[in-house]
This record gives sequence, structure tokens and C-alpha cells, in this order.
Amino acid sequence: MLEKFFLSLLLRLPEEISHSIAIFLLKYSLAPSKKKGMSSIKKINFFNFKLTHPVGLAAGFDKNAEALPGLLKQNFSFIEIGTVTPLPQIGNSKPRVFRVPEEKSIINKLGFPNLGASKIFNNLCKIRKYHTLGLEPLIGVNIGCNKNTKNPLKDYEKCFEIFCSVADYITINVSSPNTPGLRKLQLQNNLAPLLKTLSNKREEYFKKNKRKIPLVLKIAPDLVDSDLKSIVKLIKSYQIEGIIATNTSINKKIIQNKKYTKLQGGISGNALYKNSNNILKKLQKFSKGNITLIGVGGIDSGEKVFKKIKLGANAVQVYSSLIYNGISIVDKMVLDFIKLSKLNK
Repeated sequence: MLEKFFLSLLLRLPEEISHSIAIFLLKYSLAPSKKKGMSSIKKINFFNFKLTHPVGLAAGFDKNAEALPGLLKQNFSFIEIGTVTPLPQIGNSKPRVFRVPEEKSIINKLGFPNLGASKIFNNLCKIRKYHTLGLEPLIGVNIGCNKNTKNPLKDYEKCFEIFCSVADYITINVSSPNTPGLRKLQLQNNLAPLLKTLSNKREEYFKKNKRKIPLVLKIAPDLVDSDLKSIVKLIKSYQIEGIIATNTSINKKIIQNKKYTKLQGGISGNALYKNSNNILKKLQKFSKGNITLIGVGGIDSGEKVFKKIKLGANAVQVYSSLIYNGISIVDKMVLDFIKLSKLNK
């Protein structure tokens, strides 16, 4: 009851103010702890890990690894921080986050605002003093490049070097629509050298530390089949472990209320559900089930988690649903998913 009241207040405030309040409460562990035993019928295969259930938190919520003290007490099986860039940046001008409440969706043009790799690394190191690598919930780091960088590849390389010792896995974000030119990195001629560089860096780290860090590629929902096929081919060539499907969409046709179509930015939430499912289904087909897939987009129920898994996802990530339903929606999603799994085993 208290959560519903508090949520109704947050939804009346400007989007980024509401988000800052949520981060503050989690940072100082002021949000109620939800941690309790929740386990699927069988362990979830997630790279070289075994998870108790498939529901994780998407990047974008805790950009600076500030909210982890509270997030670790919630019922996520994995949490992804970031997007992190080598240098701090303020992102695009405000307002840059817009709710689409009638469709339970979000449009954002944030542009990777974050404190920079050095500060975020220090924040994550504090967490690692009591939440070690490999402990559930896993902590992944989503990396990107600075808006004004002259060498995007070097930015990704630097972020990998900084976070490889403290991340359970690293996500390569080449699909945000809010950094000019970033999505071009998804094209074969640009993606191949990026994946090759990070794959080599990962191998160097493995030789020194005997720990192989899973690499994941986060892609856009607006790609055509030929792009998806080339991405799958490159993923296999460079032994990248997984794909996150998907980031936000720039296709305004998926928003029904036309008053929002003039807003710049990427669309997430319920409006993205159908398109992200379509990409997930195609990736499963093109990869023949040989790549770990993480489904993202419009997940706000156990039924939708189950649907993503049936389409080929090994796990899922949520974010927008927390804005409209509060963090307790995670518990309901997991419990409903477990019930559906038992009914359909």
C-alpha cells in the first residue's frame, strides 16, 4: 500500500527528479528489502553461470553504480550498470525523458550521462568488498563511447580494461539512438574490428588471470534481417557469448498516441514489446540457438517473461515496468513465471 502511494507521487514529478529520488533511496538502502528465496524449476543457464531465475535489471537505471546497495537486496538475478563512458559526460539537454503513460512506455534522449569510468569503477569496487564476483545477483557493466570521441574503438577498449576485474560480464552498447553515429557501429565493417579488439583484450586478461569474462552485444530493434545475420556471424567468429535484444527504438510508428511522435529519442516499455520479440525470434532462428540471448522490451508480467523465454531468450531484463509499477513488480513477475514454468513443464 505504501509503495503504491509513493509511486503515485513519483509519477507526478518530472521524470528525472523521480529517478534521482529512487536512486537516492536505493543508494542508502532506504527502500524495503525484497530479497527472498525464488527459484525456477531448474537453474537458468547464463553464460558460465547458473541463475535461480531469469529476471534481471537493464542498464540505464543505475548508470553510476550508486544504487547497488539497495538493488542487491531486491529479487533480481542479475543487474547491469551503465552505460559507462571513459570520460564523464552530462548527456543531452533537458528535458530528455518523457513518459507515455497511456501506453506504459518511455521516450528518452539521454545520451549516456554518467560520472565516467574512473568514478564508477570506484563505486563498484566498494560493492565488491562484500558482494564478490560470481555471487547472485551478478553485476554486469554496460560500456559505450563518449559523444565527442575521435576514436570510439579506443573508448570501448579503455572501458573494458578498467572494468574487466570487477564485472561478471561486459555489455558492448552500440545501439543507443542518442549518441550521433553510434548505431553505425552495428554495421559489419565497423563491428568486426570492435569485436576483434575486445575479444583480444579479453583473451589477454584470461591469460593473466584465468578468468574468462563473458562479452555481450546490445543491438537495436530497428535492424533488418541482413544486419542481424551479419551480427550473428560476427558474434560466432569472435566468440562473443551473447546478444541483448533490444535497445530502444526510433520507429515512432510503434507509439499509438501521435502527440508523442515528434519527440526525439528511443522508445522503450510496452510499445517496444512486439518489435523486440520479433528481433528475438529472428536471432534465435539465425543463431540456431547457439548464442545466449537476453530479451528486453515491454516486460511487465510473468507471462511476458515466459513469452520471451519461449522465443529463445535465456534471460530477460526489465526497466520501464519499474517506473509504472514499482520495484515489487519484480517479485510478481518471478513468481508468476515460476508458476507458468511448472504448468508448462
